[in-house]
Amino acid sequence: MRLARRRSKASAVLFAVVLAVLMAACVFLLVRAGNQDRETRYLASLTPTPSAVPKKVSYIYDSQTPSPTKMNLGTGAMGQVVYDIQARLQALGYYPYDPDAKFGTGTRDAVIRFQEVNGLDRDGVVGEATYRTLMSSEALPCPTAAPN
Repeated sequence: MRLARRRSKASAVLFAVVLAVLMAACVFLLVRAGNQDRETRYLASLTPTPSAVPKKVSYIYDSQTPSPTKMNLGTGAMGQVVYDIQARLQALGYYPYDPDAKFGTGTRDAVIRFQEVNGLDRDGVVGEATYRTLMSSEALPCPTAAPN
C-alpha cells in the first residue's frame, strides 16, 4: 500500500513538473513571437511602400540628351526622350518590352523596323525625321503576320 502511495505521489509530482515546463515553454514562445512581430513591424516601417502610379523617368543623362530639334539618338542614349520613344514604339507594336529609358539593341531593332515600314532611312538612329514621324498621327503601326 505504501509503495502505491509513493508511486501515485511521484507521478503527481512528475505531472506537475512536466506541466510547469510546458507552461514555461509556451510563455517563452509567446514572448518571443511578440518581439519578432514588433521587430517585423519596425522593419516594415523603414521600407518605403511602392507607389502604384509610375513616376516620370528622370536620369542624370537628361541634360546630355539632345533637344528634339537636334535629335540624333542611338544605342547608349538614356533619358526621358528615350523612354517616350520606347513607349510610342510599344504603342505602335514595334517594341515588345516595357520602356526603361535605355536605348539598347532592342530599341535599335524596333526603330529599324519602324523606319522600314514608314519609308525612312534604316539606320537605327532616331534623328529629326524619324522622331517627327514616330510622334505623328501618321505613324504606321507594325504590320502583323498574316494568319496561315
